[in-house]
Amino acid sequence: MSESKSPLPDPFAMWREWVNQSERQWNTFFNDVMATDQYTQSMGRFVEAYVSGQKSLADTMARGFAALNVASRTDVLSLGDRLAAIEHRLARIEARLDPTAAAAGGRGSGEAVPPTNRPPRTKTPPAQGSGRTPT
Repeated sequence: MSESKSPLPDPFAMWREWVNQSERQWNTFFNDVMATDQYTQSMGRFVEAYVSGQKSLADTMARGFAALNVASRTDVLSLGDRLAAIEHRLARIEARLDPTAAAAGGRGSGEAVPPTNRPPRTKTPPAQGSGRTPT
């Protein structure tokens, strides 16, 4: 009486197979679409429109910030560039005035050197007679 049971179909295996087939079909379809000149032209137009819109938005925001007398991102970045150039020029001037500063890693003779020793201790430890016995 050995009855051979037919294996039950696995719903997850069928689902995985359907997903794999669907993915292959979609990949084939989109690869065919993206290979056309129409697709590349439409993507080019889209990118041009996006960049144009982004530039227009940036110009509008810059005008709005200027009307509110608030610095825009471009203003802050240009200020940072100018400050970096000034610092670079200052470092070159300092190096010319004090050649030992360049050799010593940028420390000139006029700069304050941080102390190497710790400051004197001003607090005293609590008294020994605080009720506890030393062990």
